[in-house]
Formats: sequence, structure tokens, C-alpha cells
Amino acid sequence: MYRPADIKTGLLNLWGWRQNYDVSNFVVADSLTVSSTGQFYQEVHPLLTLENIKSIAPDFKNITYPTWGTLTVYRIGDRVTASNGSTYRAKEASEDKEPSANPTEWENFEPFSEWLEEKTKASIAKALRVFWSEKMEEKTAKNLLESKALFNGTGRMSDVVLSTESLVGFELVPIRAQGVTTKIEKIGLQMTGTGNVRMFLLHSSQMLPVKTFDFVRTKNAGSQWFTPTEPLFIPYLGDEIDAGGSWYLVYKQTDLAEGVQAISKTKDWSAAPCNSCDRNELINYNIWSRYLEVHPFKVQTQYEAGTGDLNNDFNDDFANAELKLWDVSKNIYTPSTNYGVNLQITIECDITDLVLQQKRSFQNVIGLQVAVDMVREFAYNPNFRVNRNAQNFSRMELLYELDGDSQSYKKSGLVHELNKNMAALKLDVTSLSRVCFPCNNKGIKFRTV
Repeated sequence: MYRPADIKTGLLNLWGWRQNYDVSNFVVADSLTVSSTGQFYQEVHPLLTLENIKSIAPDFKNITYPTWGTLTVYRIGDRVTASNGSTYRAKEASEDKEPSANPTEWENFEPFSEWLEEKTKASIAKALRVFWSEKMEEKTAKNLLESKALFNGTGRMSDVVLSTESLVGFELVPIRAQGVTTKIEKIGLQMTGTGNVRMFLLHSSQMLPVKTFDFVRTKNAGSQWFTPTEPLFIPYLGDEIDAGGSWYLVYKQTDLAEGVQAISKTKDWSAAPCNSCDRNELINYNIWSRYLEVHPFKVQTQYEAGTGDLNNDFNDDFANAELKLWDVSKNIYTPSTNYGVNLQITIECDITDLVLQQKRSFQNVIGLQVAVDMVREFAYNPNFRVNRNAQNFSRMELLYELDGDSQSYKKSGLVHELNKNMAALKLDVTSLSRVCFPCNNKGIKFRTV
């Protein structure tokens, strides 16, 4: 699994498009000319010139955009022509925000550059899709657990959790392995009464919550499942979090409506192999416990009577609507209760961060994939021309550049080069993650002669 949007953005400037020499004719956006490796797509094949590419692009001179108006409500992605004649794309929803004077809401764009960027990103996504599919087919990449609940059923009505005005929930500790990501698909809540429950997701490396969610319970005492409005990923390592550490999914007991109490489902995950689990729960536990630790806990707003002074710093933060990370050494782990919370989780190999960290390993494949896709589009586009005299280039000649000479025993062509580099790449990344890219050693076969 990977995140296509992040892959496209992260690898876009691995290569660049060299600016057109005849700038009086047309230019491309500066963002497309950036190359982190110093390589440009025009170097992959002589046919990849901006003049050739423009010949198969839509005729943007005949495409017009509505004139921006003060009384129109614009949505993200809307395109307009401003009073200065330039074209703008909406970055945010707005009304009465003149594009040239409001860069927060609008961004200037050039249609050909936008089209070329979309084509380039599509080829990047295709290269990663082929890479991942072939790794899965060869069983040298894998998904781990798909959409399973931590436990089945509901708690008994009598097993209510007495409120101690504490912060309660789960400490979640992902496996220390790059590429393994746990996604919380749904959050189940079982409580007496109804009303709003505000939940916080924090990481031990950050003071403020990563996500905050409000769930409105309508079932009295029954278990009710909620799908977060935004995906909840809890990886071991990410761009915004330090390696390792713990995640905390919590709520404040003081935020619950008066008289509302959690109903506990007793599952003692500290006593492996989950002695209180039924057969199906035990099967799931044996899978997800290899990649994720789940520890129910609470943090009291003040120390137990007679054991110390008030924890005033925590009390101040606890009273605020926005929670801050507390002193985690004060966590009190309670393996015998779940505080009315259940999770439906998926554990996947998300290679996005691995790819972005090792992006230079993918440079040859990306460059060749863009070249193959563009030349193939040349072959099937009747408007394509290859020189200033507008001499047509036959489809047969273009396909020869792609596939080589089919009558020769020696393989050649862009597609052959792409396949060779893809095979080398699949071998090169094997050591990046022992969990997500396991070795598929088929062993030695013996036979008689």
C-alpha cells in the first residue's frame, strides 16, 4: 500500500523538464524545471522535447475560463481569468477575493504547465503501481491484517467504569519497523446514556494533539461504531513525528455528559496469549500483537488522596478544551478495562515514506516510465510532429523506439530498458524493510539427470 498523492508530489522533482530554448514561443512553470538529481527528461530520449509534447497537448489558446466576478462563490479548483488577463486556480473557497491580490485563496497557473505536470505525475504513479503490484505478485511484499476489531461483542451492562475525572484510553505502540503502518478504521464506544464524546490522538513526540474528533452517541448502553472524518494513521516513523514513541487515543471523563459512564469489556492483553479472548479474538490477537501493542491506561487529574500534592500543571491543561501532552510517567496502566473503547484496525505495509526516503533508487524507473508513456502517446496521437517542417513521424517508427526490433534476438527499446531497471529496483529495495519486503528464497531444487 502507498499514498499516491504523497508519492506524486514527493517524486515530481526527482527529474525536471528543461526550459524551452525559444522562450518567445512558450515556457513552462519554474516548478517543473526543478531537478533534485540534476537530470532532465529530455536526456532520456531525443523525442522528448517540449515542442513535440506541446504538439499533442490540447489547444489551450481556444480554451477560455470564466471572468472572475465579485458576486460568485468559488470552490477549491475553480479556474478563472482575472482582470489582468492571467489565469488563476482557487486554492481555497472564497468570495469577493480578487485573485491577483489574494495569493492565499488563488494561485496563478499556466494551462500547458498544469497539463504537463498532470501527465508527469500520472507516469510517476504508474511506475509505483507496477512496482508494488509485481512485488505483491512475487510475494516479496505483503499486507498484514485487514479491518479487524480488537475484540468481539460488548461489555455487560453492570460493568460500568466509575468516573475518577481522569484522562482514559489506549496507549498504542507500533512495531519498530519502517513501512509498517496501523490505520484505525473505526472507533467503537459503549457507554450508558447518549451525547458527545471528544477524543484526542496524540504522539509522545508532540505537545499538541495530532487529531481531535467529536462523536455523537445516540445508543444508550449499546456499542456504536464511528468512522473518523480523516484517516487515522499511526506509523512508527513519519515526517511529523520522531522515530519510535507511543500514540495515545484518549478522552476526558469530565467531558462526558452528566451520568454517562463507560461500559468495560475486560480483555487482559498483558497476559499473553490474551487468556480472556474467545477463539476468533485470539486468532486476531496473535496477528496484530506482532505489529502493535495496546495498553489501556488512565491519568488522574490529581494524585490519589494521601499520596502527594495536586498535579496543578496537568489540572490547568486538563481544564482546557484543547489537550496538551501530559507527563506520561504518570500513566496508570489498567489492563483489565478498555474504558468503553474498541478499535477496528488495518495493519498495512505503507511504503510511501520508504520510497520518499530512498527516492534516488527510483530515479531511473521514473525517468524511463515518463519517456515510455510520452512516446506511446506520440504514437497514438495524429497531431504529433517531430520537426520544424511538420514532417509526420510514422507510428511504426515510434513503436520501434518503444519496443525495439521484434525480429532481433537482442532486446532493445525504451520498454526493455524500463523493465531492466524495474527488475534491478525490486532487488535493490529488498533490504529496506524486513517486514514489508521479506526475502522470498525459493530454495534449491534437486532433480535427476
